[in-house]
Amino acid sequence: MNRLITAATVLLIHSTAAYGQQSGGPGTPGALQATPPPNAAQPAPAAPPPAQPAPPPPGNVAPQRYPPPSYPPGYGPPPGYGPPPGYGQQPGYGQQPGYPPPRYPPNYYHYYPPPPPPRVVTYRPFTIGGGLGFGGVRFNGRDTGQSTSLGGFSYNFHLGFGLTPRLILLWDIEGAVVSQGPYVYEQTAHLAALQLFLTNKLFIKGGIGAAHVDQEDAFSIWYGQWGGAAMGGIGLELVQGWNWSFDIEATVTGARYRDETWTNWSLINFVINFF
Repeated sequence: MNRLITAATVLLIHSTAAYGQQSGGPGTPGALQATPPPNAAQPAPAAPPPAQPAPPPPGNVAPQRYPPPSYPPGYGPPPGYGPPPGYGQQPGYGQQPGYPPPRYPPNYYHYYPPPPPPRVVTYRPFTIGGGLGFGGVRFNGRDTGQSTSLGGFSYNFHLGFGLTPRLILLWDIEGAVVSQGPYVYEQTAHLAALQLFLTNKLFIKGGIGAAHVDQEDAFSIWYGQWGGAAMGGIGLELVQGWNWSFDIEATVTGARYRDETWTNWSLINFVINFF
């Protein structure tokens, strides 16, 4: 009896296992699952993976983009300088949001006094000078009609004060010395004169005053007299230094005496002035 019960139990176990393999139960391995019937719905196939783009050929490699070079404020690229090939036209870097504006050191301005005005060489508050040259004396007798002209040496001396940048008031001495045989004649005029610069170098002058004529013979006897005189002249400063000048002058001075007229002139006088 026990053997019969054991055999029935074994048969039942084998029958249950066979039925589970045929129905695909939970204890059935995946490799032994039953094939679905032909009319059953098939599951949808999975989507293929996206196609990857083909790499570009070696000759058409896209250039790498770089930001443009930046320069300090107020400066640009040097003349003839351009961005290297392949640089993109990217916008420049400006003020970034959230950052304070840059601070630059203040500009310091230094005050320098203006340069002095150019010096006017013709403005001479005080001047003194003198010179020598070639001239002569002419004698005219009003009663006798006699006229004599002699050549000799001339001289000049002056002391002046500037009235304006081009006008000078002078105490001017004009004279000449000549000789004829045993006689020596000399006329010297003391004049109050004005000297006017027409340009920075060319000037004219004129004045009035008194003259004295002297005559000396072989026996050293002097004869002299005073008379009114007037003078006119022209000059040119050849060299002008900072406080001196060198000029040439030509003047004519006439004096009227009691019964005769004397005229002395300087054909050319070489004069040096200090001021």
